[in-house]
Amino acid sequence: MARKKISLIGAGNIGGTLAHLIGLKELADVILLDIAKGIPQGKSLDIAESSPVDGFDVDLTGSNNFSRIKNSDVIIVTAGSPRKPGMSREELIGINAKIVKEVSDELIRYSPNVILIIVSNPMDTMTYLAYKTLGIEKRRVIGMGGALDSARFKYRISEALSCPSSDISAMVIGAHSDKGMVPLTRLATRNSIPINQMLSHETIEKIRHETKVGGATLTSMLGTSAWYAPGAAVSSIVHAI
Repeated sequence: MARKKISLIGAGNIGGTLAHLIGLKELADVILLDIAKGIPQGKSLDIAESSPVDGFDVDLTGSNNFSRIKNSDVIIVTAGSPRKPGMSREELIGINAKIVKEVSDELIRYSPNVILIIVSNPMDTMTYLAYKTLGIEKRRVIGMGGALDSARFKYRISEALSCPSSDISAMVIGAHSDKGMVPLTRLATRNSIPINQMLSHETIEKIRHETKVGGATLTSMLGTSAWYAPGAAVSSIVHAI
């Protein structure tokens, strides 16, 4: 039985992190695609050379040619400009919309049956744009924001409770934006016990706020968008698929 094929559009920090995580989890063979010459080839080779150490076995290929994504089972779009300190996700619409639309046209040409995961910001807008451009069933176009925001929410709760994040059940709904994000604090639990029985109202409100500005907080520290947690969030979606 042939292994699944995942193509990553964009070989930046998130693309490289995702390629590594997909390899470590042996989820599929990987095509890492980027317009920058040498970058996808170098990152895929570097990750492949780590496989004897970490003991995973997948094919990792870097390319600058869209034809290499042919017949992909899943395509993940990370291409586009990352945020800079003080910049909202929405400010990237004009920059990234053109990139996502052009990429979407190529995707449907080479992989008409693909499931698409959008990472590029502003993620909600780019997901809708890709859906409208591709004209495919909405269940095949997924934005990754909920998985990432929920992970950040769970971490902040576990931090406040000094417990493993695996103890926490919590979810964020709404938009992947500071204003549209809705951390469901009322439904969050530790080992089935509501967190409002263990944490003060002030602490819960602090967790809510830190979750909603999680991306901006990291951007102010790193000078660019985060990549480890986003990469982990996307790999969890791929694993579920």
